[in-house]
Amino acid sequence: MSHSLYQDPMQSQPMVIPDTGIHLRLLPKDISLFDPVLLRHMLCLMIVVRNFFHVYLCWRQLRVCNKNVDPPPEMQNAFTKEAYVASKTDEMYSVEQSLLSYIFDTIFCFIELYFGVYPYLWRVIINCYSIVDDLVWQSIAYVGLFSSYLVLRHLPQIFYNKLVLAQWYNLGRDKTLPLVGVLCSFALLLVLVQVGLVPLTAIFLFIERSGGTFFVLWIWGFLFIVTSLGLMTYSFFGIPFLSKRSKLPAGELKDALAKVLKIFRFKADHVYLIHTNFQLSGSKANAWGCSCWKRIFIMENLLLNLGKPESELYEDEIGKGLNTQEMVGYIAHALVHWRQWHIVKSFIMVHVTLIVYFMIFGVCYRLHCLYEAAGFSPGFYPPIVGYWLVYKYVMPIYLTITNWIIFFVLHSFEYSADKYTWKLGYGSPLVAALLKIFADNPVFPYVDRWYMMWHRFRPTYLLRIKRIAAWRAV
Repeated sequence: MSHSLYQDPMQSQPMVIPDTGIHLRLLPKDISLFDPVLLRHMLCLMIVVRNFFHVYLCWRQLRVCNKNVDPPPEMQNAFTKEAYVASKTDEMYSVEQSLLSYIFDTIFCFIELYFGVYPYLWRVIINCYSIVDDLVWQSIAYVGLFSSYLVLRHLPQIFYNKLVLAQWYNLGRDKTLPLVGVLCSFALLLVLVQVGLVPLTAIFLFIERSGGTFFVLWIWGFLFIVTSLGLMTYSFFGIPFLSKRSKLPAGELKDALAKVLKIFRFKADHVYLIHTNFQLSGSKANAWGCSCWKRIFIMENLLLNLGKPESELYEDEIGKGLNTQEMVGYIAHALVHWRQWHIVKSFIMVHVTLIVYFMIFGVCYRLHCLYEAAGFSPGFYPPIVGYWLVYKYVMPIYLTITNWIIFFVLHSFEYSADKYTWKLGYGSPLVAALLKIFADNPVFPYVDRWYMMWHRFRPTYLLRIKRIAAWRAV
């Protein structure tokens, strides 16, 4: 990037950015991807291909929703007909929201590239800080304005969802926030985005300046250390500051777990309950650690009646959670994940795809034609905007492919753990546990296979139950 833009601030002369961008020019001068006009067309084409592929996936899921009018036989007792209809409505509403988000995103991407939204925001920042000769502070200011724009670009979809889509599906106030509440939450989101992105921007700019040609490897190293520390912290302490843990008390559950813990060489004293003061999105149990430091963490909402007397519970909490045998099957499944190193394999797989991403990023980030394709004048742009341009316009195809690979492997891990659990003799308790967890938190059970491969980290309970039933029949 040219530094001629940054003049001596003591002269108090405003900076002048030459208006030499490609604007709305449609015909390239050369048939080459280094021509900014042709590159802009190609970037938009990739956005269209990727987004409308996901629109097609959403359409497939909506078709599945419309075709299945009755709950599956395997889950007839899991919820009532009314609950099934409600879960179907929620699923269709959620999927249609996703479908519309891809359409709105495509429209905005075209507007941003062809009408120079990003250069316009840069000019606003330069006009405000015209005599500040500090690229770091200008970049931080640009990220603040740019991130606010990214939040505000979702407003048209929010208005459509609230005023049209929610009315179409007749969703009550208990399921969706009123429009005023959504707008207030957006205002809070604007503040939180600034709090998170401003320090990250400073860190990444420092790494870029200090790391030289291979600064992307330093960024990957930073992310690797942060995620590693997160995993280690959870494996040692659970969820620090947000929860407290306690050892599983002596009783029926601890006695019932003794056999399965012995198979995996876990100590009964290393089973902990995680107590939180906030509502968790699901019921979970995890096995972590190695050698002499092995732990099992059980979220308290996985226990039957939260492990409390019924007199201490609200009416809708009574009966939720797993009984002793169901818990044994579920813990056996978690221990199989631990024995087969699924967490470690997933961690390695994600970071391998991430380092490949950063290698591609490092090449594209330094291409001046990419910034010119976004409408910037040659040599006059904030380098920090390259993070977004590469992620949003260059990498969609790569991310679509790698997401499929990651989700495919994660699904395979789940099926592999289910099969090993069944071979150990805990297939029936695991099926009972899956049905009970589903009954406690019912969702629409049917999912299109293609849609699932790009939009679900795990296979559905229904598919897992059917597979275990098929293994029994063999």
